[in-house]
Amino acid sequence: MRTVRPPAPVRVLALALLTGGVAGGFAVGAQQSLDPSSFVVAEPGAPGTNAELRAWSFVRQEKLVKAREAAEEVVREDPRSYVGHFVLAYAHHYGEANFPKALYHANRAEALFTERHGREPPPGGPWRWHARLLLELAAIHGDLEHYEERLGYLGRYNEIYDPDVVAEQAWALMKQGRFEEARRVARAGLATNDPRQVEIALNALCAVEFEAGNDGESYVACRRALEHARSTPGDPNAVDLTNFAEAARSMFRLAEAERVLLEATEAPAAWYGNPWLELAELYTRGARFPEALDALERVPGYRAQRPPHVRESDRNEHRRALAAFFLTVGRSEEALEITRTALVAPDRRAHNSRDPAQDRAVVALLDRSARLAVASRRREAAAGAPVWERALAWAAAGRLRFEAWMSGRQAVRLLSDDDRFVGLFRIGTARSAIVPPWLVGELVDVAGAGVVSEAVRRARAEDARSGADAYYDAFAAEAALAAGDEARAIELAERARDGLGDGEALLRARANALRAEAIRRERGVEAALPAYALAMQKDPGVFRRLGLTLPIRVTPSGDAMGEAAASALGRSPRFEVGEVGMEATIQPLDAGLRICLRGPGGVLFDCADAAPESGDTPEETAAAAVDAFQRAVFAPRIDLSQADIHSLDGSNRVTRDPLDGLTPSGP
Repeated sequence: MRTVRPPAPVRVLALALLTGGVAGGFAVGAQQSLDPSSFVVAEPGAPGTNAELRAWSFVRQEKLVKAREAAEEVVREDPRSYVGHFVLAYAHHYGEANFPKALYHANRAEALFTERHGREPPPGGPWRWHARLLLELAAIHGDLEHYEERLGYLGRYNEIYDPDVVAEQAWALMKQGRFEEARRVARAGLATNDPRQVEIALNALCAVEFEAGNDGESYVACRRALEHARSTPGDPNAVDLTNFAEAARSMFRLAEAERVLLEATEAPAAWYGNPWLELAELYTRGARFPEALDALERVPGYRAQRPPHVRESDRNEHRRALAAFFLTVGRSEEALEITRTALVAPDRRAHNSRDPAQDRAVVALLDRSARLAVASRRREAAAGAPVWERALAWAAAGRLRFEAWMSGRQAVRLLSDDDRFVGLFRIGTARSAIVPPWLVGELVDVAGAGVVSEAVRRARAEDARSGADAYYDAFAAEAALAAGDEARAIELAERARDGLGDGEALLRARANALRAEAIRRERGVEAALPAYALAMQKDPGVFRRLGLTLPIRVTPSGDAMGEAAASALGRSPRFEVGEVGMEATIQPLDAGLRICLRGPGGVLFDCADAAPESGDTPEETAAAAVDAFQRAVFAPRIDLSQADIHSLDGSNRVTRDPLDGLTPSGP
C-alpha cells in the first residue's frame, strides 16, 4: 500500500538524485554563503549520528571527496551503518564515476536498512533515507545499463512515495525496445503538468521516436522539446539543442543542425552530449577541415566541465571522430593509432539512445580503412627505393591488409542482423546515426556488392525522407562498379553528385571518384579526366581510401634524376602512367627536383620539391621527390574562404590544407 509522504521534501529529493543535483534542496549559490556547520543537522525522516550527518553534510555541500572520506570513517567505526554505506555509494557514483563500487555500497546500505527497519520503513521511521536509497539504486543501475533493475527500483519508489516519478521510466523502457510503454509513461509525465516531468517527458519522446525509427515524428518531438525549453525561464540547455540538431541531421537539414549546435556551444555545459564533437563530425563530412580541427580541439575542454561520473561517457566517440578526421586529411598513421584503442574501449551507452553494436562496427570500419591507407602509404613511400626496400614495404603492406580484412570481418559480425545491416544505409536514422556517410561504401568490399545492392534496395524502399535518394544512389553506384556494371555506376554516381549538398562534400567526392573510374573503364582515360579533377579538387585522399589509381602522363626532365623519378612514379600504387592522363611534370630545381600535377585546362593541383642532402645519390633525391609529390597531391584541399588569405600565393592553384604542424588534443 502506498504511504503518502510530505510532497515537497520528496519532490526535492527526486529531482536531486535523478538529475544529479544535491539532495537537500539548497541551490549551489546559497550553499556558498552558508556556514558549513549548518548542514550538519538531522532532517525529518533522516536521523543519524553526528558522524553520519557530518558525512551527508559534505554531499549537500557538493564536497564529494570529503564525503567519501567521512563516510569511510563512519563505516570503519560502524560497519553496519547504512547511512555511511549510502554516502559512500553517492560519493563513488557522482564524485569518482566508480559505478561498480557505488553499487556495492548501495546494495549494502539497502541490506542493512532492511535488516534494521524492514523492506518498507515503519510509520515515523527513517523514510527519507529509504527514499533516497531507492532513487540512488535506480540511478546507479541506469548508469550501468541495468534497465530492468532501474525500473524495479523506480517502481518500488512509486509504490511507497508520492508524487510518483513517471517520465523518468521512459528512457529505460526505450533502451529495452519497449517503445509504446515508453510513450505511455512520457505522456503520463506530460499530464502531470509538473515542470520537471514535462521537461523529462518531452526529451524522452524526442529520443523514443528517433530510436523507434520515426524520423519525422522525432524531428517534431525534438523541436517541441526545444520550443518548450525556450518558453520556460532560462535558456535551453545543451541537451535540448543537441537532441534537436540530431533530429535535423536525420532529415538532412545539415545547415539547421550546424546553427543549433553552434548555439549549444554557448549554452551551459550539459551532462550528456558534446556540441563541439558533433560539429567536428559535421564539418568533416563537408570537408571543412580547419573548422573540424578547431571543433575537435574544443572537445576536451567542454568535457572537463561535466561532473566526474559522466566525464568519460563519450571518450570513444571522441576517438572515433578523431580517427575519421585524421583518415580524411591523410594522417592514416594517427588514425590507426586511435582506432587500435577505440576497438577495445567502447563507451557506456546508458544515457545515449544509440546502438552499441553500431558504434563498434563503425570503429571496425574506420580501423579497416586506416590499415589499408597505411598499407598504401608504405608502398607509395617505397616507390623510389631499391628493390629490397620495396619488397619489405610490400610485406609490411600485406600484413596490414590482412589485419584490415580481420577488422572488416569484425564489422560484418557486428552487423550480422539483417535489420542492423540494412539500417546502416539509412543515413541519419537511429540505425546509422554515427556512421560517416563517406564510410558506408566500405561495406561493398567487406560484405560484397550483391549483399550491399540488396540492402540499399530494401533501405530505399522503406525510406520516405526527402533527400535520401542521393545517398542510396551513391552507395548503389559503388556496388554497381564492384559488380562490373560501369554504365549503371555512372548513372547512379551522377545522380548522387547532383543530389548531394555541400554538407556531404566527402561523399560527393567519393561518388565523383567512382564515376571517374567507371568512365575510364567504359570510355577511356580521356573521357574520365574531368571526373577525376572534380574528386581531386575537394578530397584527393579519396583515391587512396578507395585503392584507385590516378591516370597520369609523365613529362620527365631528361636527366638521370628525372628518369629515376619517372620510373618511381610508374611503380607507385597511386598512379597509372600512360600516354593520356593528368600531366605530371618533372623539372630540375637547383640540384634537386620539382614535380607538379596539372589537370584538364592546365589547372595546377600541387607541386613538391626535393633537394639532395649530403651524400644523396640522384636516385635517392628522386625517391624523396616522388614521396613528397604523393604526399602533396593526395593532401586535402580547402576553399579560399576557409583559409587565411595571407597564406595563399596568389596563383590559380587549388590551395593546400594548412593543417601541417597542427595536432588536436589527444584521444
